[in-house]
Amino acid sequence: MNTAQVNTPKKLNILLVMPRLVQNVGDGYSFPLGIAYVSAALKKAGFNVTALNLNHREGQVQAILHHEIRSRAIDVVATGGLSFQYSTLRSVIEASKSANPEVITIVGGGIITSDPEPAMTALAQADYGVIGEGEITAVELCKVLEGGGDPATVEGVVFRLKDSSWHITPPRAEIRALDDLAWPDYEGFDLKAFFDSSPSISGLNRKNTVFMIASRSCPYNCTFCFHTVGNKYRQRSLDSFFAELDYMVAKFDIHYICLADELFSNNIQRVKEFCERIKKYHIRWWAQFRVDCMTPELLTILKDGGCDVMSFGLESADNRILKSMRKHTTVEQIESTLKMVYDAGISMEGAFIFGDIEETWETANNTLNWWRAHAEYKINLNLITVYPGSYLYKHACENGVIKDKVQFLKDGCPQTKVCKMTDDEFGILIRNIMEAPMTLAKVMSAVEVNSIDSKMGRISVSGTCTACRHPNRWDDIKLFTTNFLGCKACGQRYNIVLPDEIRRTIDNHVLRLLDTYRKVAIWGINYHTADLFKHSSVLRGPHVYAIDISESKRMMDLYGQKIASPETIETEQIEVVIVAIPVYYSQIEGQIKANHKGVKRVIDLSQLADPSFQ
Repeated sequence: MNTAQVNTPKKLNILLVMPRLVQNVGDGYSFPLGIAYVSAALKKAGFNVTALNLNHREGQVQAILHHEIRSRAIDVVATGGLSFQYSTLRSVIEASKSANPEVITIVGGGIITSDPEPAMTALAQADYGVIGEGEITAVELCKVLEGGGDPATVEGVVFRLKDSSWHITPPRAEIRALDDLAWPDYEGFDLKAFFDSSPSISGLNRKNTVFMIASRSCPYNCTFCFHTVGNKYRQRSLDSFFAELDYMVAKFDIHYICLADELFSNNIQRVKEFCERIKKYHIRWWAQFRVDCMTPELLTILKDGGCDVMSFGLESADNRILKSMRKHTTVEQIESTLKMVYDAGISMEGAFIFGDIEETWETANNTLNWWRAHAEYKINLNLITVYPGSYLYKHACENGVIKDKVQFLKDGCPQTKVCKMTDDEFGILIRNIMEAPMTLAKVMSAVEVNSIDSKMGRISVSGTCTACRHPNRWDDIKLFTTNFLGCKACGQRYNIVLPDEIRRTIDNHVLRLLDTYRKVAIWGINYHTADLFKHSSVLRGPHVYAIDISESKRMMDLYGQKIASPETIETEQIEVVIVAIPVYYSQIEGQIKANHKGVKRVIDLSQLADPSFQ
């Protein structure tokens, strides 16, 4: 897009598109607040805005956008998201341009902010990128577009010049007065429909969950993290937060709040005041905390104030790695805080991420051994992800680990080895990480499956908590997406053990697919996938190919099965791909459609749990 194309004043019709984050309408997802804030800002400024949430619209993205753009005479389509959502964002941009090549396309969010030029190059047909917080920038950019002005006068945007080079305007300062922002356009993005598909938090389905923020950014700068809304930590006044909550309670039947702050607990006095003020609403809530600021007194206040789940960024159980990550926490603080929270009966969640720059075989096994010794906390185990914009990303680019930034985005930001371990050591570590949760599943789990809705890929389980003896029932649990189930009384967490009935059904469907297509690829290796391969001679057969975009995971031996790169789909002429990580189905499907034209069918693994699957 060049500025000469925007020279006639015109009242623009703007379509804001929340990209599809689910595979099926009705699946849960985390509500992206950024685009809802931008929509509210544009509406407040008087623009003609239509909001579209693709997560609640049946049908193909292209068909939906063609209808919206043509029936509403849309001039501008804007969307946004994170770097790993590249394929879904690209599908919105390409569908918009195919509906009308003259439509102006804008992309914002972390994908642009973290590294603007590679993102714009990868997206190709995006005309403008918004860098940083979008509320003010989007309003100013749309005013320029509507008035035929020069976009170079708008701070915080990137666009292509006539000579095809990228022009980035001066950065926009972070928004300091968060209280002045219009509240998110929840209604425009189908909040009532979202309530019916609220995300599962710590394994507990929470209907009528609303996402809200009380602050932006984080005062810390961990090496693996990128702050999409700037580096300065800013807080709303609690008066502003509770005014919004009052509106939401009056307008909707709110049951639960997910506080989407990167860090909720920076100011202890503020946390205490928040807990005191929220008690009258009788609403439970989820938030992210640090382990270096917990006391028994504060935990009592949090529990009394309705805090339901405390999420912690743990990262490692080796102080050398925590120091390398710039966490400013210690293993001793992790031990002390998790024990306090567990004893207080508040549900908690957290993760260890393996593969920091200084990670060695010794440090990784220190963390894994600590995890085994504290199995009651049900901490997730993951590989570290090199997110664009982070210190790790810059390190990987400078040292040739990431050779092509554009291709890295197109590949979905695959997990990448940046640590000091040998490839053999790293491959064994990954295998151990994959096996660990299921290895201890019988020790940690006391729940049984009592019903299976295999057509929807969901199960219902019940059992008595071994910690507090409270009877529990967990309904509508999506297969292969939920890691743990939490006791509704004390917060103790349990593994989900896949029923043999579902294993046999999956094997039978894979055999039928092999009869039809000769070869099958299974894309996406995590501990659910590894567990399936471990217990299935069918999946370990000669014509089933385990696929993962991550070079790190391809170092792992999958019970005698080699994990291959996506290029294997072409070399082996594979026509059917099963996506084994349903939560990333949209992203992986987008990659397959864009890069593997010979694939005739893409199937969600959870669909294979349905005996009637064809």
